[in-house]
Amino acid sequence: MLETLKELDTQWFLWVNSHHNTVLDWVMWTLSQHWCWAGMLLLAYALLTLRHEPRRWWLVLAAIGLCFLLADQGSVHLFKETVGRLRPCHALEGVRMFRTHCGGQYGFVSSHAANAFAIVTYLLLRYRRRLLPCILLALWALATCYSRAYLGKHYPGDLLCGALFGTVIGLIVWWLCAWTEKKLPTGETK
Repeated sequence: MLETLKELDTQWFLWVNSHHNTVLDWVMWTLSQHWCWAGMLLLAYALLTLRHEPRRWWLVLAAIGLCFLLADQGSVHLFKETVGRLRPCHALEGVRMFRTHCGGQYGFVSSHAANAFAIVTYLLLRYRRRLLPCILLALWALATCYSRAYLGKHYPGDLLCGALFGTVIGLIVWWLCAWTEKKLPTGETK
């Protein structure tokens, strides 16, 4: 069973990694860059938090930081160092990479996927009544995940498990924030 899943994961990776064009090369590369992440999160933070909850700016900012910290460190220390699954660019011949290098040796689970889904899950739960920004954030997280296989960095299974791990982190942080807000004096949270 495990071998069948690995083979299927490799086939999906090879399919995604083999479908390139000039425009997508640049779009996928951009989605994986830290400056793109920073810009997207600052825009979401400004449009959602500073516009709709200016008194809670500090709590939302702390929650985003906690999501990133837990997802990023957890993906490395709980999974990558423990499981030790090689990235496809280290394990397979002929992996196509655009303007990037292979990076660290291990890829399970994807830190990009875990980070994106942790932050987006938290923001989706917090701002679930703001439909359009929530849809755009979800699409951004999905596109970021796709970019990692497209660029040769991760198998789809690395991305799926990273997204699931990040979703759990986002749920936990959202719950912690909701609990914290109930404990704060009412003048602090309105």
